Amino acid sequence: MEMIVTKLEPYPKGKGRVSVYLNDRFAFVLYKGELSQYGIREGIVMDDGLYDRILNETLTVRAKKRGMNLLMTTDRTESDIRRKLKEGGYPQEAVDAATDYLKSFHYIDDRRYADEYIRFKSSSMSRKQMTMKLLEKGVDKETIEQAFLDSESQSGQSTEESERELIGKLIAKRCPQGVENLDNAGRQKLYAYLYRKGFSMSAIEEST
Repeated sequence: MEMIVTKLEPYPKGKGRVSVYLNDRFAFVLYKGELSQYGIREGIVMDDGLYDRILNETLTVRAKKRGMNLLMTTDRTESDIRRKLKEGGYPQEAVDAATDYLKSFHYIDDRRYADEYIRFKSSSMSRKQMTMKLLEKGVDKETIEQAFLDSESQSGQSTEESERELIGKLIAKRCPQGVENLDNAGRQKLYAYLYRKGFSMSAIEEST
């Protein structure tokens, strides 16, 4: 399909950058100097060769560097990296290439991310809460389940046992005088608090 540069406009998320529209649809972002380098101006026809040059020489290289920079401060999931790159104005081809590159060196690894998340959060969050958070971060359910199985294997303790311990700690912190001293209203509030934390009613009742 013929690609025509139909519009060039300042990119709102950075000085010196320009949004390039092909056939009236946003395509990618370049710096002003790169527009001159590739001879891009409104009204020109961009053939496949030029598009591929821009993609491979500039956009994909920059997307890889951007991905690496995002990982310098914190570990991220594949979904998060893809979202950040897309928000940065990179076309899907550059997002895919950069993500594949980062995965090939295990710079991003959803399984590792889930393992570490569970290891650090299991002392303060229920399995349900952790699962919900990981799903929100784009980790698939199968990866999460396997991470929980490995966590149980390494600790020698089932998730149910770990949760009962956690419930006990939360109760002791919230009710230092003991559950037995709570009236019915106080006990209901405690149950509601623990339920909101993601614990099942059966686990709560067993622990109280």
